[in-house]
Amino acid sequence: MARQLTFHILGLYLDKIERALSLDAGDLKKIYHQKASSCIKRGGYDAAISTCLKSLALNDDDIEAQYLLGVAYMGNRSVNKAIASFEKVLKADPDRTGAHFRLGVLYEKTSATDDAIASYKKAINLAPDRADFHYTLGVALDKKGLHAEAIKSLTKAIELSPDEDKYHYRLGLIYDGQGEHDKAVASFKQAVEAEDAE
Repeated sequence: MARQLTFHILGLYLDKIERALSLDAGDLKKIYHQKASSCIKRGGYDAAISTCLKSLALNDDDIEAQYLLGVAYMGNRSVNKAIASFEKVLKADPDRTGAHFRLGVLYEKTSATDDAIASYKKAINLAPDRADFHYTLGVALDKKGLHAEAIKSLTKAIELSPDEDKYHYRLGLIYDGQGEHDKAVASFKQAVEAEDAE
């Protein structure tokens, strides 16, 4: 904890520190990562982008900086730049779950639903217990008209996180659209119960 706090404090004064002394490249990289993460959490996407680019200028193979850059571009709504960043991350680290998931979200924004579905499935293969991954896949499958697969994915999301009202609600919408009104009503009731339980 003390080490993390040290990097956080150093990140706040990074510009002055860079001028004042020459840091070890590894430590400087950690400070850049900490500062970028902190900026992203506060919604300071431009500052995060600038910090990530500085880190990448030191080392073009800095996968964490590239990942954080993608997150910052995503927050800044620079969809194409975010996609390019996550694709670079996955080229170097194909098992980066968050990159697959975020890439799926970005593909959906560009109406590349097939690519989004493929990315969500890769994220699920790496983290099968993430209910939100199954939910997002279910929504994409539903948009594609693959209702049976969407129902299966949403059912898995509910199995993993039964108290999430929006999972039940979305499943109810699909059942209703398929004319399965009894199942739709049951799902909507579960959505209300889950919402009331909060």
